[in-house]
Amino acid sequence: MSAAWPERLIEAGTLFLLVFAPLAFGTVEPWSEAIAELVVLAMAATYVLGTLRHWEFRLELPPGWLPALLFLALVFVRTVPFLGAARSLDPQATWREGVKLLTVAAFFLVCYNTYRTAAQARRALWTMVVMGALISIFGIVQRVTWNGRLYWIGPPAPLNSAPFGPYVNRAHFAGLMVIVVPVALAVVLAAKGGAQPRPWVPRWADRLKDWSTESDATRLIPFLILVMGGAALVSGSRGGLLALAAALLLMGGGLWAQGQRGRWRARRVALAAVLIFLAGAWISSDILYGTIERLAEEVGRPAESARLLIWRDALTLWREAPALGTGLGTFAVAYPHVRTFPAPVSFTHAESDWVELLTDTGVVGLGLAFAAIARLGLACLRRFAHAENRWARALTLAGLVAIVGTAVQGIANYNLPVMSNLLYLASIAALSRSASASSRR
Repeated sequence: MSAAWPERLIEAGTLFLLVFAPLAFGTVEPWSEAIAELVVLAMAATYVLGTLRHWEFRLELPPGWLPALLFLALVFVRTVPFLGAARSLDPQATWREGVKLLTVAAFFLVCYNTYRTAAQARRALWTMVVMGALISIFGIVQRVTWNGRLYWIGPPAPLNSAPFGPYVNRAHFAGLMVIVVPVALAVVLAAKGGAQPRPWVPRWADRLKDWSTESDATRLIPFLILVMGGAALVSGSRGGLLALAAALLLMGGGLWAQGQRGRWRARRVALAAVLIFLAGAWISSDILYGTIERLAEEVGRPAESARLLIWRDALTLWREAPALGTGLGTFAVAYPHVRTFPAPVSFTHAESDWVELLTDTGVVGLGLAFAAIARLGLACLRRFAHAENRWARALTLAGLVAIVGTAVQGIANYNLPVMSNLLYLASIAALSRSASASSRR
C-alpha cells in the first residue's frame, strides 16, 4: 500500500534537508538556517493537516520530551524583556539559538511520528551514507587542491579556521561522520548476507565469489565506510578521532553482548575500525600522525592547553550565574570580562558543548539537557535489547551509538551551533524507533 500524500511530502522534506543541510556550510549561516526552518515548518504543517483530515490529532511524544520542553521554555523565557537581571545578556542571540533548537525538535517529532516502515528508513539511511561519502571525498580533494576558498569559488575561509569539505570547522565535519559511520555499519550488519557467521579468515576465493554474486548495492558500503572513516581521521579533529573511536567501541561492545552471532558482528566492527585507521594512514599519514601527536601533547601538558584554560575561565563565568547561566548563545558576549588566556584571537564558543551549556543555561539547563538525552539514549538501549530482528537491532544500535558519540565529542568540541549535524542526529534517533515499529508489523 502506497504512503499517503502527507507522509510522502514529509519524507521529501526530510531527504531534502539531509542533502541540503551539510552542503550549505553545515547550515550555520542565517540564510541556510532560514531555509531549513521553513522546510521544517512546512513538514510540521503537513503533519498536522494530515492528521486532521481524519478529524483527529495524533501525536506520540518521544522519550525525554518533558525535560526537552522545559529546556526550550527556559531558553525562550530568558528573552522576555521585563525579566530584568534574569534576562539573557544577548536576547537576540538566545532567541536565534532557541529557534534553531526548536526547529530540530519539531523535525525530530515529525519524523518520530511519520517514519514507520523499513522502506522509508532505508531511503533516509542511504541518503545519509551517500551524502557522507560525497562530502568526505570532497573534503579530501579540497585538502589537496586548497586555494583558500570554500567550494574553490565561494567566500574565502575565515582566518584561523580549519575547513574540511563544506564545513568551515573540521571538527564539525568529524561530528557528522561520528553519526554517519555507525549508520553505514548498521546497514551492513543488517544485510541478509551478514546473518550467518563465517570463518574468521575465509579463503580469498570465497570472498571474491561472494563479492561477484552479490547484486545488492549494500556491497559498496564497506568501501564507503573506509572513505568516511578515513576522511574523519585526516580531517585533523582530535575530538572527532576520540568520538569515532568511542562510537565504534560502543557499537562493538553492544553487539558482543548479544551472544555468538553478536560476537561475529562485533568482530566485523573491530575489523572495520582497524581498516578505517589504515585508510586514514593511507590517505594522509602525516595528518593522522600530527593529530595523534597534538592529542598526546595536550594530554601530556594540560597546563599549556588552550582548551583547558578556556574551560577554567568558563567556570569563573558560570559562578556568576550558577543556576540559569547567562543565556543560550551568549558565550561570545559574556566570556571577555573573565578571560585570562592571552591570545590574539577571540573565542565565540567554550570549545565544549557541555561547558558552554553550563555557562549559558546554568545547572538547571544543563540538567534538563542531560536528562532529555539520557532518557532518549536509555529508550534506544531498551529497544535494542528487545528488538525482534537484526534490522531493528542494528538500526537501534546505530541510533544509540550516534547519540553517545555526539555526546562524547561534545566534551571537547562544540556541535550545538551546527544545524546539519543536529538534523542528522535527530533523523537517526527517529529512524531507530521506526525500526522497532516496523519489526512488529
